[in-house]
Amino acid sequence: MPGRVDESWKLYDRACEVIPMATQTHSKAPRDALREVEPCFIVRGQGCRVWDLDGNEYIDFRCALGPIALGYRFPAVDEAVHRQLDSGIVFSYPHPLEVEVAERLVEVIPCAESVRFIKTGGEAMAATHRLARGYTGRDHLLTCGYHGWVNTMAPRGVPEAIRSTYTSLPWGDVTPYEEAFAERGDEIAAVSVACSYADMEQGHQFLPALRALTEKHGALLIFDEIVTGFRLARGGAQEYFGVTPDLAVFAKGISNGVPLSCYLGKREVMETVRDVTISSTFGVDTLGLAAARAVLETHEKEDVIAAIWARGKQLHQGFNELCRKHGIDARFEGLPPCGQLTFPDGDLFQRFNAEVLKRGVIVYSVCYPNFSHSEADIDQALKAVDESLAAMKQDGAF
Repeated sequence: MPGRVDESWKLYDRACEVIPMATQTHSKAPRDALREVEPCFIVRGQGCRVWDLDGNEYIDFRCALGPIALGYRFPAVDEAVHRQLDSGIVFSYPHPLEVEVAERLVEVIPCAESVRFIKTGGEAMAATHRLARGYTGRDHLLTCGYHGWVNTMAPRGVPEAIRSTYTSLPWGDVTPYEEAFAERGDEIAAVSVACSYADMEQGHQFLPALRALTEKHGALLIFDEIVTGFRLARGGAQEYFGVTPDLAVFAKGISNGVPLSCYLGKREVMETVRDVTISSTFGVDTLGLAAARAVLETHEKEDVIAAIWARGKQLHQGFNELCRKHGIDARFEGLPPCGQLTFPDGDLFQRFNAEVLKRGVIVYSVCYPNFSHSEADIDQALKAVDESLAAMKQDGAF
């Protein structure tokens, strides 16, 4: 069971002097209310486990917010990166790995006819939005879900002129999209959609409806597969739901934590980059590409997706049974590879986080089982959940 996290918080206080929020990622910021139990810094990972600055060990379901789909320090990926490092990282002209990895992606992703690489998922989504506008000659986008900070139309920091070219609409109901197209269909370049975690299965009806609607009005359909790719299925939501978009973005699981993303889709649309400027010096560093090739090879040799589904199902069923046992209205919702933890309120969820952290388990609002989680790891995590809920109930938390 983890002990104190004093060194983590000492470094956090020091980091705040030079780094706003002490982190580059909002979702990785530690919570001051959990100062006694939450680690601020992780220094090592192996498989499905991580160790913090104070030496505490945890079974991890955050998995770096999703990229660690095979496991920390997964041998095939690490060895590929080490080998490539001996030859160089980035060059003055393209590297052959760009061609090889692109060809492999075309083979396994339904919409992929052409591929371009870049570094982060949000940046790649911004590229698809620019491509859609360039290809259609229209300016407006209908968006569904979070597509990264670059594409978030926050009330501060984004000019109204830019915000006015986006309309955010909900997941699952095609009606508001139909209304938007009826009102201004000749202005809409694309519908850009990320699957909702809690009710992802609505995609069986919702995504085909969006496909038909965009085709009717001459707009593009863009899938944000940053999380769902190489997790829900190797080819992402488009493979799982059987709906082929015009463009899509893959990131996170594509390279098991080594920074890489790609935007891909119909060749005719992708060729628009000749006239629409999307260019990045570090888009094709060879370490990310070597990692991606190793990930693709691992998926060819092992049934990674089935394993992730199985461990996720074990986690969901076990957690939901424990909640019924202890009489708390909490549960996992959504599909096993990326299910959402739902609690009656934020305070109760935070208290649950504290209790499982004390017992060596890291959770998140969305939990990401990886290929390295074993049945025994899930059982150990569920034992910690059982003890945590019992402690909360005894203290009158619910």
